[in-house]
Amino acid sequence: MVSALRRNIHPAYSLTPQSLSYLQQESTPLLPDSIWALSWTSSNKLVSGSADGHLRVWDPSELSKPIYDLSSHPLAISSLSTTKDGKKALATSLDGSVVLIDVEQGTVLGKVETGREKAGEGEKELPAFTSAIHPEEKCWAWSGRSSKLAIRSIESIAEVNGNGESSGSGRGVLGGAGKVIDTGKGKFGMDLQFSPDGQSLALATEQGQVIVLDTETQSVVATYTSHNKAVRTITWSPDSQWLYSGSDDHLIVLYDVRAGSKSGDGVGKGEGAVAMMQGHQSWVLKVDASPDGKLLGSGGADSMIKLWDVGQRSCVSTSTGNSEIWGFAWQPTATDTFAAGKQFAVAGDDKAITLFRAAGSI
Repeated sequence: MVSALRRNIHPAYSLTPQSLSYLQQESTPLLPDSIWALSWTSSNKLVSGSADGHLRVWDPSELSKPIYDLSSHPLAISSLSTTKDGKKALATSLDGSVVLIDVEQGTVLGKVETGREKAGEGEKELPAFTSAIHPEEKCWAWSGRSSKLAIRSIESIAEVNGNGESSGSGRGVLGGAGKVIDTGKGKFGMDLQFSPDGQSLALATEQGQVIVLDTETQSVVATYTSHNKAVRTITWSPDSQWLYSGSDDHLIVLYDVRAGSKSGDGVGKGEGAVAMMQGHQSWVLKVDASPDGKLLGSGGADSMIKLWDVGQRSCVSTSTGNSEIWGFAWQPTATDTFAAGKQFAVAGDDKAITLFRAAGSI
């Protein structure tokens, strides 16, 4: 992992358009530490996870202070995912704790210490580095220091007490029955993402693999080996037909998951990779597809923020700063927001969230 640099100066981003022009807009105040995770929910809230262990919920139209500031984790937050309706967020810390919060109420609904309890019946502990919540809240998954990943059902909402902690075991809705799946690849799970339709789950590993599972059968259906170094980030297209990965080899790879990539034993041979996009000069730390699927955004350890035309497989805009970009999130399409692909947010070691908007947008 790139070490988080403790910078006190907010970078002055410089946009160099190649065919598109996006202009820097509002920014949040500087936070106490780097921002390692960022999500823009369908309910038009920004959720950030920081190296100080705090989850913060923001109103994009008023970034002077967060709506909620939750000291949810003891260590830095390494992953963040949200439900389709934008009401729940699941976050993982470097100590292996996974917390589910109610984004609208700013309360904790459940917590699991993955490094201290068995991942499933007959299994050992599986300390989490990354986790993901099913878009329809049917289940959640995690992976970390192993070739294994765990999937656990989500129970009905438990009664929450005044301290924001669930009753009973303390795990709340995260305490359902679970299953552990050995992917047989890699020794460390770096990123985990459910497809928007909830039918697939993708895992990125530190040894360069991208693994796809069927969420109904909970079995591996494809394994891609297009990278020769750690894959730190993956994202799905809105229609769940395309998968993107960003790696320490500086490459972004596009996969057509409709290609199947299956063999007789259910493990793919990598034929689903259809394009490689080159342009970053260092590790690719985050990729995110626009709501209309036409653009892909990426951020890297080279401090570059790039936009890619998916159809042309080419970079169409580059902005640069002086800090690593850990978070990239497009604003979802809604009746009261900008059109699809017209606004996004970035965050990283500069300790602030910054909005970018397409030139001419109203």
